[in-house]
Amino acid sequence: MDGLDEIIKEGTFINEGQIVPTINERLNLKVSILSILSEMSQDIFVMNRKLFYWKKRLIENDITLPQTVEQLSNDEFTDKLADWLLDPLLIFCNNPEEVAKVIADKLHAKKYKYVRARNDMYPSRLIIDVEFDIAAILNPTNKTISKHAKNLELYGANINFNPTLILPIILYDYMTPKFNYEQWKDNLLIEPFLWEEMTESWEKCIMPMSIKSIENKEVSSNRIFELIKTENENDYILTGFFTYFMLTNPSVPYTGEYHIYHKNPMQFLKKVNDEFTGVELMMKEDDKIYYFQSKQYIIHLNGEIILTIYELDFPINFIKLGLYNHVNYHGLLLFLLMDVLKSPLKEYEEKCCYIGYLVKTKNIFLKSVGLDSLLDNKGNSGVKNIFEVLQNNSIGPNTTPFLDFKKKEFNKELTFFYKPESRAEPV
Repeated sequence: MDGLDEIIKEGTFINEGQIVPTINERLNLKVSILSILSEMSQDIFVMNRKLFYWKKRLIENDITLPQTVEQLSNDEFTDKLADWLLDPLLIFCNNPEEVAKVIADKLHAKKYKYVRARNDMYPSRLIIDVEFDIAAILNPTNKTISKHAKNLELYGANINFNPTLILPIILYDYMTPKFNYEQWKDNLLIEPFLWEEMTESWEKCIMPMSIKSIENKEVSSNRIFELIKTENENDYILTGFFTYFMLTNPSVPYTGEYHIYHKNPMQFLKKVNDEFTGVELMMKEDDKIYYFQSKQYIIHLNGEIILTIYELDFPINFIKLGLYNHVNYHGLLLFLLMDVLKSPLKEYEEKCCYIGYLVKTKNIFLKSVGLDSLLDNKGNSGVKNIFEVLQNNSIGPNTTPFLDFKKKEFNKELTFFYKPESRAEPV
């Protein structure tokens, strides 16, 4: 076995030396991008999933931060930096198109080959390709994301070390297994570490958080729910605080606001407006925080939110709670986490308590039923696990972001494509 291990190690070393571009060349490319960003706005910051595996090793003193670009050529830093710099950089910035052009031009000037910037499968993101490989993904940022960034300077650029900002992306993966299931394994391994900083804010929460009731003569929580129930069950899925109460405190009648994903939000909005004639409802489209979010419509009554509708544009995992379809456990975690991020900083810890109590409820449920009791002697499901992660029961259009992107590409409907023209491309 020792001889086999040695052969594998030697083969891996030889193979890495044959990869074009080599590992060091790929690392230097990423450092070049970070160096370019260091000359741009300080509002720009960078992260990716692998960064937080790297951060975990930093905290555990397995590795130390490099100080200079020259250290990249030293073997002791190659493997350590490969944990995250070999993956595409997620760049958050205010003007992705302009930032993409600057990066592409400067990489081109540094003699990198086949540089281009283009649309991503998610409409609000852009991709920078270098030598036919994705080097960076540019995401639009906003005040909500920026206020939570905890940046560390590396090669002059801002690197976000707050794991809360990568968690929504990971939770979104759990909601959409048809096209993100390959990420599940890595996500499940790193996820406990990503929650660690937030757990300090929810550890003292022992009771379910109360939701403000809708108490109005013309509009009540029950009346809104009755209207939702008139829709085809395959056209919508419940989420938000109603789902939270169904998972944590189902014996208490719910009287708060509602949140749903709907295949035809505008059609349902018209139905809501027609139903509540004579009532001064205010409807507005809310800004997205992350690239994967769909359109969001919020309905207010006397300044209070009574209903939020999200466009159901891709499949979403669901569970049955009672008679109705709700988002799965991680879909609810995503809702609660986004609510935390959007809240004023002074309400941060209070909002975290919703997440804390949900996690505690899940742990108590799994402990009380026992993992073995979830399967019968034939391997079939015994007790329904309402906190199940690995599911594939979905509601939504039979499509994916990638498929939609390829259709647009085929029909030449892409809105952004940029190649530096300062010199001819090498052949």
